[in-house]
Amino acid sequence: MSKITNIRIKLLTVQVINSFSGEKIDFEKVEKLVKDAGFVLGDIKALIAAIHFIVFNAVKNDVDETTLSNELQQLGLPKEHCDSISRAFREHKDKLRSIFHSNTLKLNSIENIDWRVDYLLSSNTVNEVNTPNIQLNLKVRNPSTGETTLHPFEISAKKFNVLYYELKACKALMEESV
Repeated sequence: MSKITNIRIKLLTVQVINSFSGEKIDFEKVEKLVKDAGFVLGDIKALIAAIHFIVFNAVKNDVDETTLSNELQQLGLPKEHCDSISRAFREHKDKLRSIFHSNTLKLNSIENIDWRVDYLLSSNTVNEVNTPNIQLNLKVRNPSTGETTLHPFEISAKKFNVLYYELKACKALMEESV
């Protein structure tokens, strides 16, 4: 990295930052930026991977500009290069954070639960009578699309009791750890 001028490092960093938003890295432009250093294709890929690693982890760990610059200097990079990378990082940090936030794993959430207990008194098709069945309807919201879906299911009283006690134990464990 130190074979390239700090201005070119900043331009390379901007190319890598733009790649996070889905743009393709313009390798012709990158080759023009590093041609004076005499890099071969493997060196160019390593340079891009290193800048990608630096920017990705800086955003992921919410590092500020001065800390990023200091850490890169401690790794042996020239101060001008560190300042160029951290300036490009600062200018695009909000954009990068929003991109990372939109790509974060989001789980479906339960919006509503409806239930009822059916008690079967007699039947000519079912062997076991006088046993309750629980009817559950879970309304789940997908955070990506915002749409809700209904998931109805039926469980026996024994399975419901097992589910109930396991959920109760989980809740107790979570309250202990807080």
